[in-house]
Amino acid sequence: MIYKNILREISNGLVYVKGKFLKLNNKDFSYVLKLLKESLIQKLSKEIDYKNIEKIKYLKWCYDKLLLNDNNAKTSILKPGSICWVDFGQNVGSELRKLRPAILWRSSADKKMWTVIPLSSKCHNDKYYFHCDINGLPCSTAKLESMANFSYKRLREPFFHNKKIAHLSEDDYSNILVSLKKYYTFEN
Repeated sequence: MIYKNILREISNGLVYVKGKFLKLNNKDFSYVLKLLKESLIQKLSKEIDYKNIEKIKYLKWCYDKLLLNDNNAKTSILKPGSICWVDFGQNVGSELRKLRPAILWRSSADKKMWTVIPLSSKCHNDKYYFHCDINGLPCSTAKLESMANFSYKRLREPFFHNKKIAHLSEDDYSNILVSLKKYYTFEN
């Protein structure tokens, strides 16, 4: 019974029980891991079939996240204003997903976390105040409403334009800054 309680607590996203950090010995850890694997396999065999592509994509994203955690990309070459390919993954509902270019806006001191602004070609010239067209990249719009913080491990490689690593121009940076102020102060 204790294992079922531990499994329920872990599946709820908790790593502690009754206010104390969950500590398992090797035998208990192996058993809980076995229960997790079995419950995942049961869920997959009941709910995923060839007709439900979204669940298959999500499952693949779970696997890809395991691989991302092994990524030890060099952070020294990353600079604010650079544009990189960022793996947004398979997210929920209408959240942005997939591998897409994004502006590296700001980093933590050790460059392990980055605030990124995703780019899209589908919003170009749409006149929303929270979409800022990038003059230095044809048909690119910064989607300010989707700005997010990500681990450097999601940053795949630099984005190239005209055979050069793409960077924001000073004008584009200023335009984004003005749009961000409008977006976060609710000024239209």
